[in-house]
Amino acid sequence: MKYNYEKGFRLPKIIVTIPVMDEDGYIQSCIQSIKDQTYKNFHVISCVNQPDHWWKEYGKRDICENNLKAIEYLKDLDCPAVEVIDRSSPGRGFSPHEKGVGHARNLLFKKAIAQANNNDLVMCLDADTIFEPGYFQSVVNSFLKKPNIVAHANPYYHNLTGDDSIDRAILRYEIYMRLYVINLWNIGSPYAFTPLGSAITIKVNSLKKIGKLAPKPAGEDFYLLQKLRKHGNINQYNDYYVFPSSRVSNRVPFGTGPAVGEGIKNKWNRYPIYPLKPFKLIKETYDLFPVLFRKDIPTPLDSFFEKIFGTKNIFEKLRQNCRSEENFIRACHMKFDGLRILQFVKYYHLQNVTNDEDNLQQHIKYYFGDCEESDIKYFTLPFEFNNISISLLQKLRNLLADKELLYRKKDII
Repeated sequence: MKYNYEKGFRLPKIIVTIPVMDEDGYIQSCIQSIKDQTYKNFHVISCVNQPDHWWKEYGKRDICENNLKAIEYLKDLDCPAVEVIDRSSPGRGFSPHEKGVGHARNLLFKKAIAQANNNDLVMCLDADTIFEPGYFQSVVNSFLKKPNIVAHANPYYHNLTGDDSIDRAILRYEIYMRLYVINLWNIGSPYAFTPLGSAITIKVNSLKKIGKLAPKPAGEDFYLLQKLRKHGNINQYNDYYVFPSSRVSNRVPFGTGPAVGEGIKNKWNRYPIYPLKPFKLIKETYDLFPVLFRKDIPTPLDSFFEKIFGTKNIFEKLRQNCRSEENFIRACHMKFDGLRILQFVKYYHLQNVTNDEDNLQQHIKYYFGDCEESDIKYFTLPFEFNNISISLLQKLRNLLADKELLYRKKDII
């Protein structure tokens, strides 16, 4: 997309922020993707980090040594557009209360804001992510076309590695992630997004308004997007994808790397295929919000509300603070946010145990019941995940990715 810029118009600068830990062998490809960008108005800040005590901990020193290699590589680029924050060298690593990637992103955001204007952009990347040369320009175009958005959450796609065990695990993990967000889009949830720290770009003035992240060792991307969504609208469509790594990693307690590691061992308890029913119950509750503005009525989620909030009646106080139905409904969504949605889905799943294969069958019939492709119809028959070929899992992943992209496109602000 091309724009005719008015005389004196200043294109936004992209401040690219990259937390780096144990990335030797990956950071080079990420930097090459950055160098290849057609949009050149950018500055890169990397934060190479790990806890300082790892230098003395058995089994962790290799990570520390790899971090020093990454620092050396980044500094040897001899490029003023690449800045390095060293939180890895002996004596400079994180203290025990500075929580991993969440703390690293906060440091990066603080540094980025200090050198940017309000309409500049802070781009989050992971050091093992690659992307095509037009990616930066495409993200800038999203903000120029929709100046009222607070952030951009880009489509993603994990490339396969050729290792059957890793490919099977990453495909299964993507199926889990894509089904979850498709269900949220289908019920009209404001929190229909996939939190990937390698695929988020934020307007600087929006980042200033939401404040710093909770310094969590993982999941900081989820809380970042949730805070941004409460602040404004997020664009999620783009013709360009980011391609995160499919590797096994234990740098964080949960997320893609650990999921692939657990998936190789066929451990999917933390990443199940949830049934359709809890999402339908959420939709039924959403539909009651206008009535709840006027009076108390039972909702399908009352027992969950009592467990989480200590009362079934979470709506009385919201009514007292909202003069209009529109504001009340917004307050309901602020209260029952993305975290609470995930908690409810897990709560329901624990109370009503079903297996992944049956749940996937439900989804295929619900979303693709008219699909004529014989391979996909396989999933409507009794099956076991362990007996499915990589090629069939790949076809299912691609089908879900296409479905998700339609929702992303439809959801354009």
